[in-house]
Amino acid sequence: MPVRSRQKRERQSDILAAAIEVVAEKGYHQTRISDIADRAGVAYGLVYHYFGAKERVLSAIFESLWERFEERIRRILALEVSCVEKLAEISDYMLDTLIARPDVIKLLVQEIVRAHHIKDLPDLEIVRRIIGLIEDIFREGIEHGELPAESDPRLLSFVYFGAVEMTLTALSTGLYAPGRKVSSRQIKDVRRRLRVFIASGSFGRAPSADRLRELL
Repeated sequence: MPVRSRQKRERQSDILAAAIEVVAEKGYHQTRISDIADRAGVAYGLVYHYFGAKERVLSAIFESLWERFEERIRRILALEVSCVEKLAEISDYMLDTLIARPDVIKLLVQEIVRAHHIKDLPDLEIVRRIIGLIEDIFREGIEHGELPAESDPRLLSFVYFGAVEMTLTALSTGLYAPGRKVSSRQIKDVRRRLRVFIASGSFGRAPSADRLRELL
């Protein structure tokens, strides 16, 4: 890659990283382009040069974060493990990200998933692709006899995605523990309990009592 192209990509990456921090702290409506420029240590005009209006910065953040999530799901989909284990791996990844980068999860669930100002992402195509990958996991589970043949993989993918999203929302917004900051230990406990929920027959066939004790 030419030096100039590499430098451009690095600057864009630095600006996006700064934007994630600022929007997670201040919220979308309170964030100004100048705040992002200051955090990134670049000129105000450079942010506009690369991204244009503030809405485009948020769209770029959206694409960047969800593309990472999509890439991880594709790797999980390729694993030679059960449908239930793949679903548990996805929820583990999201909760591990909450521990490592709470700003990223806060941004996803508060400022992006529920946003109405992302106009240049027609039908939120990347989210559709992610739902489609999760649907593929459920379809695979049906084909391998892990799920009842009459299961609806499309519906199950929305139920699963909604459960994980609401769990992340509760943990990152204070709904889970009102008035208290959720600790890493609590998140790890939720991670374990969510695994039990996934494995307990909520999406597939119920495991044995011994298997449930192992998960607990």
